[in-house]
Amino acid sequence: MKIDEYKKYSDGYKEQIDAELKKIIGELNYSADFKEVLEYALFPGGKRLRPILMLEWHNMFAPADYYALRYACGLEILHAYSLIHDDMPCMDNDDYRRGKLTVHKKYGEGMALLAGDALMDLAYRILNMPTPALEVGPFCMFKDMCGDGGLIHGQYCDLYGKIDNLDDLLDMCKHKTGALIKLSCISGFALGNNLDYKKCKALFESQPSDETAATDMTDDRLLLNYVLASGFGEAFGAAFQLYDDISEYINGEKISSTSVMNYVDLDEAKKMLNTLLNDAADTLEALRGDTAFLRELLNRFIII
Repeated sequence: MKIDEYKKYSDGYKEQIDAELKKIIGELNYSADFKEVLEYALFPGGKRLRPILMLEWHNMFAPADYYALRYACGLEILHAYSLIHDDMPCMDNDDYRRGKLTVHKKYGEGMALLAGDALMDLAYRILNMPTPALEVGPFCMFKDMCGDGGLIHGQYCDLYGKIDNLDDLLDMCKHKTGALIKLSCISGFALGNNLDYKKCKALFESQPSDETAATDMTDDRLLLNYVLASGFGEAFGAAFQLYDDISEYINGEKISSTSVMNYVDLDEAKKMLNTLLNDAADTLEALRGDTAFLRELLNRFIII
């Protein structure tokens, strides 16, 4: 995929996501001043990486639709809540994010805490909505990636865990940053294949959970594609965090205590990054579909 074509697709995704996010916030019954805080947290939205990944993995297996877009926005809202709380004085104590004041610096700590709570509640409501094909969306199977098996556990390790070496650090990043990126990929795959709770469970266990699921699992391709989506998400999630750490180091920014650059030199960090990006690219080889967008996405995280 050419760079200008990639940008066209990426910008198209962002426009859809931003428009739907504004619509979602507009539908809420909160007061106008509180909705202003929620919009402040959501806009501008940076790369919109997680919802774009979710939509791309969905659209490889099914036509684009309203439910996929709404679900992708739920993931972005979930991400936004985590950033509000992460920036607060009791956690990372950051004054700026994406070039503007963090929510607690702009509106105060109480309002920031409430805004984060409101976005978390909103995200869970969206991510559990039914679709025409599914009474319960696939998120119920993957929600552990936001709690004790993912994001919140990673936040805990960051603040209170014992990080003595590189392996400890990478494990923390796998949960704090990587889990939500992995969730974006596998939930997009699941929704694109109309996989309900039982079918997702069968994929996790690599065996049928009942007669209905058994019929669907006779196609090994479904299981393979799930493994590929999961593998891509895990490798790219790790690469994404590593890319940030390396970029901050190269740009002369202050290195945090949880930066990989505290444990390896620049050349070694670049090798680690390239290995992870190659691992993610390798998962795309076995997919039967157009993976040009994802390949170009990976190219944008290469550091020579």
